[in-house]
Amino acid sequence: MLSQPVFGDRSLTTAFYQAVIARFDDSLSLSTQALLRECTLGFAPCPEGVKTFFIIAPSLDVAEQLIGKIDSILDRVAELMAGVGQVALCVVPPGSEAEQPVDRQDFEKVPADSLACKFFSIICADAATDR
Repeated sequence: MLSQPVFGDRSLTTAFYQAVIARFDDSLSLSTQALLRECTLGFAPCPEGVKTFFIIAPSLDVAEQLIGKIDSILDRVAELMAGVGQVALCVVPPGSEAEQPVDRQDFEKVPADSLACKFFSIICADAATDR
């Protein structure tokens, strides 16, 4: 009889992504780290199936400051997160319906105007040199 694994696939994946997120800002500037601490970070595939690293900023001001630092963020994602094809920098306007908790079944019902995202593609240096 085979023993059951200590972690299921889902809990192992969750633990892995939590560890990656915890290490994400280690080599970034202190000002970038401070901005990222105000944000919610996570992973999800986009509708086309591309694995996406989401940075959800609490305000437009924080999002704009992060756009100014996007090159270092993209470099860090490429270095640490193999398989992630893009970064989505999103902002949830204050008082919007997206600020309220959403049940997974109702996720598609969140109004499109309650969340704004800008997507940045990850360009892998190895892929560019292989061409």
